[in-house]
Amino acid sequence: IGPSTAQTARAILQQPLIAMSKTLGILALQGAFEEHEASFRHLPEELLKSITITQVRTVQELDKCDALVIPGGESTTIKIIAGTDNFMDILRAYVHGGKGSDGVERPPRPAWGTCAGCILLSDNVTNGAGGGGGLVGKFGQESATKRCKYGQQVGGLAISTCRNFFGRQIESFEAPVTSEDPSSVADPAGRKAFSEFPAVFIRAPAILEVGAGVRVLARMKHPSTNEDAAVAAASDRVLVTCFHPELVQDYRIHQYFVEHFVLKSTSNGQN
Repeated sequence: IGPSTAQTARAILQQPLIAMSKTLGILALQGAFEEHEASFRHLPEELLKSITITQVRTVQELDKCDALVIPGGESTTIKIIAGTDNFMDILRAYVHGGKGSDGVERPPRPAWGTCAGCILLSDNVTNGAGGGGGLVGKFGQESATKRCKYGQQVGGLAISTCRNFFGRQIESFEAPVTSEDPSSVADPAGRKAFSEFPAVFIRAPAILEVGAGVRVLARMKHPSTNEDAAVAAASDRVLVTCFHPELVQDYRIHQYFVEHFVLKSTSNGQN
């Protein structure tokens, strides 16, 4: 990233935001970004007037966004593509706030990660025993030899997530989720958005633990094993779902993200 890129980024970040006009970016390096965009465009017309939806592939495009969606796909592939030009480092600065490798100071911005995006936004990521999911054996912390050689995830949400918790691709499934976790009582909008949502789980992760300031928004029982797992969580700024809301014709979670994360963010990245 050369000096001209840094100068452009600084100029973008110094521009005043127009009240009630927000740019919502969808990371379009790999995965279901087209499906996310289509889902957002099904939101009520009045809500769509308050946002501009754009696909993001470069740092310049990222810095124009007030919030970002990291779609489902393959987390390692996304890291490989994003790591080719320091994009991953700047994405961390975008989510956490602070200076990127270009020296530009960025405020923290709202972000939503689905499936692979959930893994990337988790502060801690583990694997199931035997390389499978948590249902296959006793899950635990990854050994150093099994950590991804393409670098650490972005982080941003104080949760521990298990990759492929429910098994491999052939073990993908659909199941409704519930929003009755006690930690979400203070978030009635979240409970409404996630209640009985028809979720699609494809090589899906699950949330093992949540830290301070994080509420669990959805849980589910596996249709075959009846095992209970947390599958959606949020802080005031970061939302994650282990499943794929963009693959069904139910747009409640997309609307929840716009109304309670994108439009509530300010020019300094605070909600």
